[in-house]
Amino acid sequence: MTVPKRKGVSLMLQTCIDMKLFQYGMIAAGIMGVWCLFWSNHFYNRALGDLKRKDKPKSKWTSSVLEESKNKLLEDPDSYIRVKLAEARGAGTHVGRLHQGANLSLCICGLLFALAGYTVLKYHYETYVLWRHGLLAGAIACGILMIKFCQNQPDKEDLLVDAWRNYFENIKGRARERAQPEVFPATVQERESIRKKKERRQEQSNTNMEEQITQIEKGIREAAASDSRFAGVLTPEEETLFREVIREYMN
Repeated sequence: MTVPKRKGVSLMLQTCIDMKLFQYGMIAAGIMGVWCLFWSNHFYNRALGDLKRKDKPKSKWTSSVLEESKNKLLEDPDSYIRVKLAEARGAGTHVGRLHQGANLSLCICGLLFALAGYTVLKYHYETYVLWRHGLLAGAIACGILMIKFCQNQPDKEDLLVDAWRNYFENIKGRARERAQPEVFPATVQERESIRKKKERRQEQSNTNMEEQITQIEKGIREAAASDSRFAGVLTPEEETLFREVIREYMN
């Protein structure tokens, strides 16, 4: 004699309550979520650690970034690094699957608690059974969310982006400057014109300096002439030495 489908489903739900299968399922989902969080956080920690050892990186992700950017001149390092992180979350390093696993564990806990609550209310179990499932599901969800908050993976991602941006702007920028040839005047006439301009600027600078020295000397002479005790105090040799001292000071 076949058992009606509705009766079979109700029997299965009651068996899960009686054997605490819903609780075991929530515990297993919680363990899976915590494991996924720790492994995804391990990816960020290793990537941050590789910032200090770019010559010998331990992370495959860091190696791929260095390899792909070796012969590239990146115009927008921020976008490049975020794309690489998105690729890591989506495929190669399984970081994306680990993130999805942590979120999936929360969904499983919620689903199992909903089934347990439906069974308790439908088949008139004691109220403490519902509370027991609810407290377990809430504790697991709070634990996973607390771990996510403490790990602060979004901030670690921002640190990675900032560090790699500085690397590309400094190291790669200097390499790009070295790769650019130094520009020299093409013809003899251009070089001669530049030389004459430099000489004129130097002569003008010397002329201005001599004028300033003369003005200073004139001011000192006028101040000395106002008091007869200092009149004629400087000999020609002393005046020459005085002008040299002023010239050295102004240089």
